[in-house]
Amino acid sequence: MKQRALNQCMKVSGDPYGYLKEWKGNNNKKIISCFAMNIPEEIIHAAGLLPVIAWRSNESVSIGHSHVASFNCGLTRSFIDDVLKEKLNFLDGVVINRMCLQAQGIPFILEQNTKWANIIYMSLPALYGSDCIRDFFKSELDRLIIAMEKCSGNKITTGKIVNSIEIYNHNRKLLSDIYEIRRKNIGIISAREMLSIVHSSMIMPKEENNKLLLEVIEELNLKVAEGNHKSGIPVVIYGSLCQTPHPELLDLIENTGMVVVDDDIFIGSRYFVNSLDISDDPIESMANRYLSHIPPCPTKGDYKSNWSTYISDIMNKNKAKAVITLMIRYCPPHMCAYPDDQINFEKKGIPEIMLEVEHEIISLEQVRTRLQSFVETIGGI
Repeated sequence: MKQRALNQCMKVSGDPYGYLKEWKGNNNKKIISCFAMNIPEEIIHAAGLLPVIAWRSNESVSIGHSHVASFNCGLTRSFIDDVLKEKLNFLDGVVINRMCLQAQGIPFILEQNTKWANIIYMSLPALYGSDCIRDFFKSELDRLIIAMEKCSGNKITTGKIVNSIEIYNHNRKLLSDIYEIRRKNIGIISAREMLSIVHSSMIMPKEENNKLLLEVIEELNLKVAEGNHKSGIPVVIYGSLCQTPHPELLDLIENTGMVVVDDDIFIGSRYFVNSLDISDDPIESMANRYLSHIPPCPTKGDYKSNWSTYISDIMNKNKAKAVITLMIRYCPPHMCAYPDDQINFEKKGIPEIMLEVEHEIISLEQVRTRLQSFVETIGGI
């Protein structure tokens, strides 16, 4: 069966630089990078700009280490490395959320090493129950609107933001539909393919990506009719905040007798969960989405939500048998949250294994041995 749409998603995900350079040459529009989680892309889109999510390149970090500590996460090191190598010259600016201490230092490095006129630093608040938190978040959105109007030369009206929200909500709906197809037809799509689908939506203009996702759904429905899918032990993966997990690692998980049926990773369901309400006050709608405790996120200082409970609910929904934690090396928010999650998984009798993920490729053979042992413990062999 031909998979033109799926192959296009994988092509965009595999070479985002090439895609965006070509797109910019054909459309003559500015591109703004979003680093990384929780940036309100709809505001950037409403200004007539293309928002794209910052990604981790496929190259090892070299000259970037002269500006970023080697114990930083792969995303921050890789992003700065690509800046210094002038691989991101096609960008016209960046919007950065202070989601962790490592991201906090990025704007200062960029100011010294790029010619970007638009480096916007957002300090999005922790989720504490207070009206002042909501007011502060909305004031940050107002500041972003002013910055994007200056960058684009276009006035951002309420109508434009509502239109952008509708386009983005459609994208979220389509991605949710694809996840539902996978949920009902275990093994119909691989974890690598799913990652590419979501990643393509982070790179492409949403209008174009929406058309592509409709074609992906058609291809998957044809695949379902043919009964072409892979069997295995159903598992859920979670973690991998901000950064793209290695596709080779996802392949390894599914080549050792397991099949990923759902996830809670950034380049996955975390990106599109929770649509925005369509109202006369889109800024309030954005505040409602950001201040939601679903999905739980350790970068928001959310002490009310239990991440492990959220993951166990996903497991029950998918009738999964185990959890695989993808821990980005040197990710303090996830590292601090993990011990409680691990204890709670154990209390609930949920089999769980933690795989540490680094920017540079890890020893897959060691991981393979651990995964094979894990499969044995959950009754796969």
